[in-house]
Amino acid sequence: MKAVGIVGYKKSGKTSLTLKIAEKLGKKYRVGIIKHAERFDEKESDTKKFSGKYVTGYVSAKKSGIIFPEKKSLEEIISYLNVDILLIEGFKNNRSFPKITCGDYEDDLAIASDKDNLDHIIEKIERYGFKLPNLNCGRCGYTCEKMASMIIKGEASIEECQQLNETEIRINGRKINLNRFVSDLVKNVVTSIVHSLRESEKGIIEIKVKK
Repeated sequence: MKAVGIVGYKKSGKTSLTLKIAEKLGKKYRVGIIKHAERFDEKESDTKKFSGKYVTGYVSAKKSGIIFPEKKSLEEIISYLNVDILLIEGFKNNRSFPKITCGDYEDDLAIASDKDNLDHIIEKIERYGFKLPNLNCGRCGYTCEKMASMIIKGEASIEECQQLNETEIRINGRKINLNRFVSDLVKNVVTSIVHSLRESEKGIIEIKVKK
């Protein structure tokens, strides 16, 4: 999955640019959008009664969704999405993916701005879009922000992120973010089990467990 953030000050045109990008990319890719919101207004009163305490799903004639009663991190929400390209509006302080700036806003992780033409922006997203796990595990030798900056400058590649390219756990298709300790623990345990079965072939090990 490729990801990019659209950032800027309030009323700088972030939403308008996000919609233009989504419409263009949507002709070739499955596009998802996550927006940072100061508050979420639930107009349907019965749904609001449920969602204050419980994970609540709703299905209407035109839309459906899931509301969580507690705040989730950006990475947790991303784990529920199955898209080719993710547009992230806001989240200026999350330094694990490249940005497109709006208005006078400046960002060290910027790959384009709203002053560029739309085709140029699309090209940049397709070429430079990525999302690091934002764990700052240190396995690559850098923070996620530093690694993101290096990737944008062409000094590193996404493949150098050890967290993205080693142990992976998915629950019903949803990827779970692992810190360094858990990642190493799972890898070592599974590798030992496979070795005990006298399987010496190297490669990707897949395990499926039904609860």
